[in-house]
Amino acid sequence: MAVHVTEAFLLCGGSSERLGFAKEMLRVDGAPLAVAMVRKLQGLFDDVAVVSNRPAYLEHWLRVPVYCDEFPGLGPLAGIHAGLERSQCERAFFLACDMPFVPDETIRRIAAAASDSRAPATVVRTQRGLEPVCGVYSRSLLPMLRARLEANQGLAPWDFLAEAGAEYVELRGQEATAMRDIDTPADVGRLKALFGEVEPLPVRREQVTRLGGRPLTEDIVVEERPFALYVNGVHMVTILCLPVALRELTTGFLAYMGLIERCDDIKRMERDYEAGRIAVELDADEGSLRKAVRLQISSTCGAGVYGPALPRLAEGAARDGFRVSAEHILELMRKLRKMAPVFASTGATHQAAFSDGRAVLHFYEDVGRHNAIDKVLGRCLIEGTDMSRGLLLATGRLNAEMVVKTLRHGIPVAVSRSAVTAHALKLAGGHGLTVVGFARARRLNVYTCPERIIGG
Repeated sequence: MAVHVTEAFLLCGGSSERLGFAKEMLRVDGAPLAVAMVRKLQGLFDDVAVVSNRPAYLEHWLRVPVYCDEFPGLGPLAGIHAGLERSQCERAFFLACDMPFVPDETIRRIAAAASDSRAPATVVRTQRGLEPVCGVYSRSLLPMLRARLEANQGLAPWDFLAEAGAEYVELRGQEATAMRDIDTPADVGRLKALFGEVEPLPVRREQVTRLGGRPLTEDIVVEERPFALYVNGVHMVTILCLPVALRELTTGFLAYMGLIERCDDIKRMERDYEAGRIAVELDADEGSLRKAVRLQISSTCGAGVYGPALPRLAEGAARDGFRVSAEHILELMRKLRKMAPVFASTGATHQAAFSDGRAVLHFYEDVGRHNAIDKVLGRCLIEGTDMSRGLLLATGRLNAEMVVKTLRHGIPVAVSRSAVTAHALKLAGGHGLTVVGFARARRLNVYTCPERIIGG
């Protein structure tokens, strides 16, 4: 009797030495590649889950289960084992995250072949050899997998498949070519045929001479670039930032300047990564834009001029009803750096996030703490997120500009793992904003409007 394959697992976890970062972290169309791959599988299978050793990075992006390897670092068989252990079906399809070119029809063909077969595994074979991370595996293989993983022996997938008695789906021509994974910068360029926007993780390897400590000849460093922002042809500012999430960054920055209130206020946006230029069209006259440029210069110089009048929030939790526990704030703050792939590789970024008090909804990192916050707020505007009941989290110092960014959107709570400034507290207290600083380890400081924080 045929057993139809209705469940799929996306395997994430392979780090590429040539790319310098885990492949699932590569961003396409504004989100990690893993998100696009999950959507691909959801169009083909009833149930989809992810196996990854970096769950903190992916969980806030995905609305599917994310599982960890029981045997981390032991290759694809460990990922297949982790999936089968959680599988609710007799058989499941497995696909590596770095294989986005596999056509849907090929996946259907593999699943159909497995449904008609009694073999415990059905995988692809091309002229180059086996593709063990594109195939169907049976839960009956679990004892054999566990024995090999516990012994840390016989982990070559082709040897395992031969001993298990796997069957193969032979692919030729274009179908075989589509099995190629992403492993080099040139391969990343090929993704542009599938996605509108492709953003590699902005890191690169650099030669280094280490003096003292363990010898080191190469290090991974962050890549920052300047982008000139033009609005209706007027040069507003040049922003030094990570060259990713430019749409979110621009949207958040324009909102901070009071030039837009909603994402729909932007009539057109063009991002030129090569030229380092962002061009935006708004319904705004040149006089308003010139005034915004002057305000930007003033605020940057610390003159305390922040554009349009700031809204005053409701008088604390008694009015707006939003409250969050200190314990939950500390838990969220502990997650931020685990969610940051560039920080994990380089230690060179700030992180920011928006939470509804239950989970992190949007997260970004950048070399600039202002940029990280602008990206988060820009994403909130793009997604239409209700910011009136939630909190902004940041790892960088909270100064007056950070408070202004928070107040612009009516967010009732702003939290940082770092210090706050006196001017920031004056603004926050005068406008009903709860400010929390030094939220780390097991403590935090609540400076203004403490009624929104549930202590203990």
